[in-house]
Amino acid sequence: MSPQRALNAREGGAGVHRGTRAAAGVLAALALVSLATGCGSGDESAGVDPETGATTTVVAIDVPKGSVPRVLCKDEVTEDQTVPTGIEVLVTNLVRQASLADAEPYGEFVVRCDNTGVTTIEAPAAFGDVEPTPSGPPQTTIRVATDFGAPIESAPVINFFAAPVGGSQYPTLPGFTTLIQQSADGSLSSGTRDPREGTTIADDCQALPVRDLATGQYTGKAQFFVNCGDDQRAWVLVAAAPNNGDPYFIQMVAQARDSADAEAIGRALATMSVDTATLAAFTASFEAAADAAAQQAATTVPSETAPPATDTTAAP
Repeated sequence: MSPQRALNAREGGAGVHRGTRAAAGVLAALALVSLATGCGSGDESAGVDPETGATTTVVAIDVPKGSVPRVLCKDEVTEDQTVPTGIEVLVTNLVRQASLADAEPYGEFVVRCDNTGVTTIEAPAAFGDVEPTPSGPPQTTIRVATDFGAPIESAPVINFFAAPVGGSQYPTLPGFTTLIQQSADGSLSSGTRDPREGTTIADDCQALPVRDLATGQYTGKAQFFVNCGDDQRAWVLVAAAPNNGDPYFIQMVAQARDSADAEAIGRALATMSVDTATLAAFTASFEAAADAAAQQAATTVPSETAPPATDTTAAP
């Protein structure tokens, strides 16, 4: 099966990744190494990442109106999408090295975007569960699947996000191999989400060597994690930066159970897009919110009867 041909064609299934890891500052909601981004509501709430199963705190920042475009996804799908050679090779190697079952390619693709106007990808229309929602907390992550409630190991998933470089969260560009390893260590490959029980990608799968990745617009690293749970399924972890030198990086964490899923991952890699100007505006909003929160905390006098402050989500 030709990867390029297959990128334009089936209808099939998925299961996905949401939630956040607790922020050591509100900017942690911007750039999350394990792609666990916020899906809660209100100013602060507990959430469960359905991919990692981790219970975390979601900090919802009230971004000033007009500073970040919370828009619906209106872009059109690219007809006859040309797959860069680097991605075509990655898809071919993934199918072969993970011994993925052959499957009819997905028939229809649609554009999926986050709710800030920063990131977009093309994904199978069959991946009908999409996060974040337009009304949810703003985030620069896209998660697509057929069923967010499915067991982690049972269905494919694509997660994509962008994070800025140069701010307080990432002053400099992080190492891509380190980012990939952190994602593998922190995300479940199989098990249940609630309660969080299972095995991480790093422990559940055979890690193949890290490889170079060049998509035409991005250059970075990719790694396959195969034979997960002794099944013929695989995780693909990617970290890369744009070739034009814009100050951000991207990550993708995706699971494939057959050749069609692998080709869908290739389509997402070939079409992933980041609006740098909007990402900068979003970052500035979070930086301002972080500064305001820090100043408020510094001037707040604790009650004599209040329990001591804690930097964890657990009760003191």
